[in-house]
Amino acid sequence: MRAMILAAGYGTRLRPVTYTLPKPVVPLCGQPLVAWVIESLLDFGIRDFIVNLHHLPEPIERLLRARFADARFAFSYELEILGTGGGVRKVRSLLKRDPEFFLVNGDTIQFPPYDALRARRNEALAVLTLRHPPPGDRFTPVYFDEDRVTGFGKGTGEALMFSGTHLISNRIFDYLPDKDFSGIVDEVYQPLIDSGRERIAGVVDDGLWFDIGTPQRYVAASRTLLGLTVRGRLAPARGTHVAGDSLFDDTAVVTGAMSRSIAGARSVIEGTLDDSVVWDDCRIAKGVVLDSCVVAHGVEIASPVELRNVLICRDDAAIPREGEHRFEHGLVLLDI
Repeated sequence: MRAMILAAGYGTRLRPVTYTLPKPVVPLCGQPLVAWVIESLLDFGIRDFIVNLHHLPEPIERLLRARFADARFAFSYELEILGTGGGVRKVRSLLKRDPEFFLVNGDTIQFPPYDALRARRNEALAVLTLRHPPPGDRFTPVYFDEDRVTGFGKGTGEALMFSGTHLISNRIFDYLPDKDFSGIVDEVYQPLIDSGRERIAGVVDDGLWFDIGTPQRYVAASRTLLGLTVRGRLAPARGTHVAGDSLFDDTAVVTGAMSRSIAGARSVIEGTLDDSVVWDDCRIAKGVVLDSCVVAHGVEIASPVELRNVLICRDDAAIPREGEHRFEHGLVLLDI
């Protein structure tokens, strides 16, 4: 059985970081976003993966091949983003080999109930993971009634949120539009529901789930996962360890003070971190105080300064001069 990981997007809401780093490679609590997805599927017994790529594809491919030597990867390069349906259609020859396959977002942290999805599929064309939405969150409602999805945006039953994981029959290829770009929900699921030709089922799961769409959501996810890791409810990512209330990569060098924070690979922390995340290959010098900050790969803050509630990344020609971010001392800062 195979799983397809969707990793082709631009990650626009996490800019300016994602101008130079693909979103699936962004680290969260000691491991890249896409690694959370792969680990959960490996735990379920999946070893064969297809990953679609478009924006900055090389770092994603390098990461997956190096980190998961016991898995098999096929990469589907999209010169133009093809949409969910088009991306699946492009790798039809691989996905049709098995009766069904998983389709999973590569930038969402979740622990899907894979067994429940398989148990529920029966004759359904697809089974979607659904959840009760967080209060005040904006989402497209998926209506769910007696184990069946009745519509997207309108329908009967309870209005739920799609979590980002499907289990799909290979019969899907009988219905995908014969064109490069298509959406699987609008152009396959909804028309089949309307016509009654196929059943789209669902499994409701309100377990841990994070949409890492914005810096604010990233910070919230980091705090929650760090807290669970410190309390022993989640195992630390490989190559990391807990000390006090913080998480350290095994290669980080920390001579400063850290509270409720994360230090990435090969980073040197001489200053003070409180409720902050420092990614890989950074240096936070003595006299630097960071409170509720996110520091992206390769940033050096060499002079004493106090910063609060900002995302910090290196200046780069790929980052446009306009936008909400500002440029100071060779760094790019975005208020969180």
